[in-house]
Amino acid sequence: MTHRPAFLVVQGIVTDREGFRAYSEALPPIYRKYGGHYLAVAPAPSIEILEGEPERRSLVIARFDSAEAARTFWHSPEYAEAKRLREGKGTFYVMLVEALPEA
Repeated sequence: MTHRPAFLVVQGIVTDREGFRAYSEALPPIYRKYGGHYLAVAPAPSIEILEGEPERRSLVIARFDSAEAARTFWHSPEYAEAKRLREGKGTFYVMLVEALPEA
């Protein structure tokens, strides 16, 4: 079975930037441990809306080797601990998207 890359796509509205900083700083080593890395990190003001109404959400896209690797990261004890750091700091919408099979 061939594993396809998978992407965590996070849209968020951060309401406490200063408080959110600890969460942001905790993530990179956890991503590395589980084979993930950032492809894009964009604050809401830097996102160009080409169609539709802007929702003023920041965007993060992270790549993992597979959907299973992304799930392992998401459900890891390290991420559970880090996730507590963002509680009450905003609202977030997280999606897991598997890449298309290579042609």
